[in-house]
Amino acid sequence: MYKILTLLFISLLFISCSSKNNAFKYFEKDDIETKGIHYTKKIDILKDKEIDIIFWATYLNKIDKNISDSKEEIFLISVYFANADSQSIKENGYKFLLNSKEAVLFEKVEEDDEKFKSLMLKNHWGNYYLVKFDSLEDINNLRLELTNQKSSRAILDFEK
Repeated sequence: MYKILTLLFISLLFISCSSKNNAFKYFEKDDIETKGIHYTKKIDILKDKEIDIIFWATYLNKIDKNISDSKEEIFLISVYFANADSQSIKENGYKFLLNSKEAVLFEKVEEDDEKFKSLMLKNHWGNYYLVKFDSLEDINNLRLELTNQKSSRAILDFEK
């Protein structure tokens, strides 16, 4: 019994005195990137039991205080069309809605954009968009929708 306790004590001594070079140091994230992951949601649109569209969005108002003071609802959105020749939202006939209202601003964000680099999820296939909607007063539940005329749609729910 004493031999086991001695061996356990010596093992703990070596472990506690070793350098802090562990796997977790490779996963350190800055505050904005951590919040970005927390306020990001993803959904897929399936067609014939295969992924047709990958749609994910980050609610930027919850991440940056400068954005949250604005009177707009702002999202960083990424869309990947799996079986399409083009990755453009407009060319594929889709649009974004927030609680059934269309976006007031819709612009493509380049992958090397320093402002959003820590929030982008390393998606090299699809496109990123900065999408702004008018502020929705007295509403706490936001329903972000990717939709087209063919009734294909994906819905992500966020809390304000």
